[in-house]
Amino acid sequence: MEAKKKEREEQHLFLTAKVITDDTFSRHEGFDLAVFDERNWPLSDLPTFRVLKQETYSVFKSRVAQHFSYPESQIRLWVLVNRQNKTVRPDTHIPENEPSLSMSRKLHTGCPDDIL
Repeated sequence: MEAKKKEREEQHLFLTAKVITDDTFSRHEGFDLAVFDERNWPLSDLPTFRVLKQETYSVFKSRVAQHFSYPESQIRLWVLVNRQNKTVRPDTHIPENEPSLSMSRKLHTGCPDDIL
């Protein structure tokens, strides 16, 4: 109970990043990239990262590369947007030009959503 209370108190310090890979997309049977919050369909099994908002982009990208056993040079992360028609689409890739920016700043310069 104490751990849940602490987690709620610290929730504003973190963001959740879900990663859609070529593999998860190719296995998905539906009209969107993945199922995020549909009541009639099971949610997609996406790798999920809990990220400190102050963590740098380069550290996060390194964690993702290590998780999937890919070289960092072969990974490009994108911000996805929730559209009005209830679909989720890639909006813009996260620029690599400032790797020391925090994840919070990186996402807010491109788009406020936190799905990658």
